[in-house]
Amino acid sequence: MPSRRHLLAAAALLPLPAMAQTGGAARPLRIVIPFPPGGTSDVLVRLMQPRLAERLGRTVLVENRAGGATIIGTDLVAKAPADGDTILFIANSFTINATLVRNPPFDARRDFTGLASIGFNPHVLVVNNDFPARTVAEVVAAAKARPGQLSYASFGNGTSSHLGGESFKQAAGIEIQHVPYRGGAPALQDMMGGQVPMMFNNLPDTLPMIRDGRVRAIAVADSRRADVLPDVPTFAEAGLPGVTSNSWFGLIARADVPAPLLDRLSEAVAATLAESAIAARFVELGVQPRQMSRAAFDSFVRAEIDGNAAIIRSANIKAD
Repeated sequence: MPSRRHLLAAAALLPLPAMAQTGGAARPLRIVIPFPPGGTSDVLVRLMQPRLAERLGRTVLVENRAGGATIIGTDLVAKAPADGDTILFIANSFTINATLVRNPPFDARRDFTGLASIGFNPHVLVVNNDFPARTVAEVVAAAKARPGQLSYASFGNGTSSHLGGESFKQAAGIEIQHVPYRGGAPALQDMMGGQVPMMFNNLPDTLPMIRDGRVRAIAVADSRRADVLPDVPTFAEAGLPGVTSNSWFGLIARADVPAPLLDRLSEAVAATLAESAIAARFVELGVQPRQMSRAAFDSFVRAEIDGNAAIIRSANIKAD
């Protein structure tokens, strides 16, 4: 028997009139996730799915369209009808790919508008226990004492942790070598094993190792200290306010969807995220809900595109 996920995916491929319920009921809302099933993206959206459907009074379908470094799913939404029935889940990669991917079939700035902020996952700079530095100043001093000889691991070329490392380099005026991995888990493993001294990693993924003393937290790349690491300073507190490294999630839509439809969707998402049970589950997953108005989130996305573009061009980062 086909699974519920397979049934939902098959339904999402039907033409909208075929999916619409009888009796003039509202058409389904389709949320396209440009990542494979089973990751954080899926978990967050599916947590919201039933309550969002109740609030909107319509079916909410979740469709994974991975591939092409998120280009396939993003292009699907870019070319969907401008009726507000198809929206896109995004993460940092959307704003990174706007510069990194050559000749995409859409314009990230022109073709989309911000819909709703879902949450943030701050990164923390961690070092292995063989690396003597215990503060940002000591890491910077070690790097300046051995220009180009220290290195940092990342999730992969052009990822948020890669740009975090480049942001740190530029803010501190240091030269450290980038070592890309295929994902955060192998990068963290090698960092703990001493092959690479440091990395920017997702706080929830690193927290157990910090608490067990397997790695040492140096600073949190966020505007405020993490509740789960109250003794670890932010980079701004350590004197480097320009360091940016995090994972964030949100929803966007085609820019030409009528504003009243966008407002209705944005309000429904915000109200869903404000529910205590959902907010608590997000926190358990290490994702901090951060409410923004639709206009504020749109401005945030555009600022992220510009900020990432500056880092990519300054560091001469190229797509694999």
